[in-house]
Amino acid sequence: MRRNLPVYACEFAGTAVMLFWGITAVALIWGAGSPVPVIQVPALRRLVTGLLFAGGATAVVYSPLGKRSGGHINPAVTLAFWKLGKVPGRDVPWYVAAQVLGAIAGTAAAAGLWSDLARSVQYAATTPGEGWTWAGALAAEAASTFALVFLIFVCVNKPSIAAKTGLIAGSLVAFLVMVEAPVSGTSVNPARSLAPALMVPLYRDQWIYFAGPIAGALLAAVAFQRRWGGVTVCAKLYHTADYPCPFPNCGYRLVPAGETVMREGEPGSEAYLVERGELRVTRGGVELARLGRGDWVGEMSLLLAEPRSATVVAVTDAQLRRVARDSFARVLAEDPARTEELLRQLARRVREANERAVAVQGEGR
Repeated sequence: MRRNLPVYACEFAGTAVMLFWGITAVALIWGAGSPVPVIQVPALRRLVTGLLFAGGATAVVYSPLGKRSGGHINPAVTLAFWKLGKVPGRDVPWYVAAQVLGAIAGTAAAAGLWSDLARSVQYAATTPGEGWTWAGALAAEAASTFALVFLIFVCVNKPSIAAKTGLIAGSLVAFLVMVEAPVSGTSVNPARSLAPALMVPLYRDQWIYFAGPIAGALLAAVAFQRRWGGVTVCAKLYHTADYPCPFPNCGYRLVPAGETVMREGEPGSEAYLVERGELRVTRGGVELARLGRGDWVGEMSLLLAEPRSATVVAVTDAQLRRVARDSFARVLAEDPARTEELLRQLARRVREANERAVAVQGEGR
């Protein structure tokens, strides 16, 4: 626990920021006596609310807080990554506790700042919409959280959009607030609902906002496992080299300058996609190539099931995305851009080999 205490603190602070900003948005847009002009079209009013609320969460994901902790700020997201084996069981209770306490702190701060304005909207508490039963609200929460978590899984695993995971997920939440809020209030986050409910206090039907999001998140994990074998790169929503990853099963490899990535002749069970930095490829002490962002390295061992054909050393600090043998074909099938780049890279190597062969023949004459 002590080892990851700073990480839990970041998750606490990130959730507090999200709730403070989200409740502020709801109070200003919907509160009685708000100085903000009323948006007359209800759907547009909900969309603006969703953009602001989700915008706070997105900002946390890309902030130093989210970069360090992973930016879950939601027990349902943490439990889903745990289900896929990306968050150790020992960390789950601390993440959830930090998220719940952070939500309470953020709600209390918003209540203290906005007072009557926040109270007039019940501190943004979530309840089933008028005319909707608990069953409808429960189904809506489960379905919305399923969509959100499944989208996160897809995004973090696609190199072309992984860095945009927070933006894409935030956009989905804003859309859900616009279309689904009249049904359940669009929580998709047990901590987000619990904190305002405690402040009101409001306990009726609050179990919906635990059962629905958690069930939806776990179902998303099961569905992802069945569709893609449960392969996830990392439990961070935005992975960066700025901070070490707190998760032991991280699919990224950070390599300092001068470190050997692989050696000629050793067995190879994984390939890498270079996301940052520069690598030098040598064989028998002779430099063959320099690789940079978007290049593959180690793919020949996977394609041919042979030992490493070259030694690779980091010229600069580098961030590499691991691709295991059992997921190599899937990555290529699902990401045409990466496949095209791999084919280009292989073609360049063939051309360079031919040019070297021609040069050797010319010298022999």
